[in-house]
Amino acid sequence: MKPRISSGILTVACCLAMTGAVAVAQTPDVTFKAPVNVTRLPPDITKVQVDCMITSSALPPGPRGATGRAGGAQELPVSGGQVVTTATVVVPIPSLNTSANASAASATYMCRLTGFSQPLNQWGEFSDTQTIPAFRISPTPPNITGTFNW
Repeated sequence: MKPRISSGILTVACCLAMTGAVAVAQTPDVTFKAPVNVTRLPPDITKVQVDCMITSSALPPGPRGATGRAGGAQELPVSGGQVVTTATVVVPIPSLNTSANASAASATYMCRLTGFSQPLNQWGEFSDTQTIPAFRISPTPPNITGTFNW
């Protein structure tokens, strides 16, 4: 069996749409625009998903006081073994408090590309070292990370 070579590109442009005061902002949404260009996907993969996670001390704390997180995702159908489009991932922000401390004014984000295997009925991360053949593509689509200020 010949190994499948797939190409994958995932880049993200972060667009912040905010209104409200500087110290304590109203609840904005954060929108990520992610051009996706993935070709030669295995036939088992019927959809892909771009999911993005934001971490910031300005967000409500998680369990046991962990730094707050908010996330969103968009599923995209696979057609002819490829997905070539721009994903729009909206991350709803439940509340935001940038007045707590100086670090609350900043946030980090990470976006990644995953795939859904219909026969396996499961999602998986794409990688050139993936142990499940349906999710093994090369080159590995990189996670996109960055920071921004509220």
